[in-house]
Amino acid sequence: MSTALMPTSTAASDWTDEEKAVVEAAGLVFIHQYGEHKGAKVLAPRPVIAKFMHICERTGLDPLARQIYCIGRFGSDGLEWSVQTAIDGFRVIAERSKQYAGQDEAEWLTPAGEWVPAFVKALHGEHPLAARVKVYRHDWDRPMVGIATWDEYAQTKRNGELTAMWKDRGPGQLAKCAEALALRKAFPQDLSGIYTDDEMDTQVLESADGDAQDDAAPRRRRGIPTLADRARAAVHHAAEVVEEAEVVEDEPTDAVAAEPEVQASQDLGFTCSNCGVECVAEDGGICTNCEADIAAEAGEQA
Repeated sequence: MSTALMPTSTAASDWTDEEKAVVEAAGLVFIHQYGEHKGAKVLAPRPVIAKFMHICERTGLDPLARQIYCIGRFGSDGLEWSVQTAIDGFRVIAERSKQYAGQDEAEWLTPAGEWVPAFVKALHGEHPLAARVKVYRHDWDRPMVGIATWDEYAQTKRNGELTAMWKDRGPGQLAKCAEALALRKAFPQDLSGIYTDDEMDTQVLESADGDAQDDAAPRRRRGIPTLADRARAAVHHAAEVVEEAEVVEDEPTDAVAAEPEVQASQDLGFTCSNCGVECVAEDGGICTNCEADIAAEAGEQA
């Protein structure tokens, strides 16, 4: 029996029925789950397909074994595509390098400032401040250390609550992010540009010329903000409030000063990019119902 393989061409018109099925299984086909378009399929853009095929070939990971896959999610800019893998895929790549010499057990930083080998809520608090993992190579004298902080990686819903996965398994999720960071540092040739599903919401996009942007400037992919995102947004909002107040003081009348508030309320309307329903909210993208469904679905997939 022949083994199902990814197509060799990026042109969908050249694919056989079997290759089309493989492409869909690899996540390169987005299927609407909600709204009037429920059940409709959207094929990933050709550049996304080409990038995915290239990464599969370069890493040797199997998309049908879910070692690597592509996924489309709705964000503030509409349907966005990303290539990601599970932490097991990172470990497979490291093992194949023949230079992987193992790693130390994960450690977590408690609110008391102590690194511990196991984070227990009853002893240490609600969540760790950070997690770290040390990865070793046979040809290096010192380990490569990956440190992931809670504020940068913990995923929250729009109402500020942690997503189900991070609420129930937060320390473990953070440790996997730290391990991925360490493995990517230790094996940059093999893991450059690849991110795990656990860290995907904070990984940066590639720029238009293909150069990776600075990891210190995380960018969201699902529209589910982290705690750090919210802190940055709060600072930005406070600055805007101060600036608006200064402008109002210069206006000659109260009637004119009130005009920006009227305009702001009119700008709150938008059309949900997922179900097409007209909505009123603080920011655009998708409506509250679709956001909750998509967040729930993302939690189940993780």
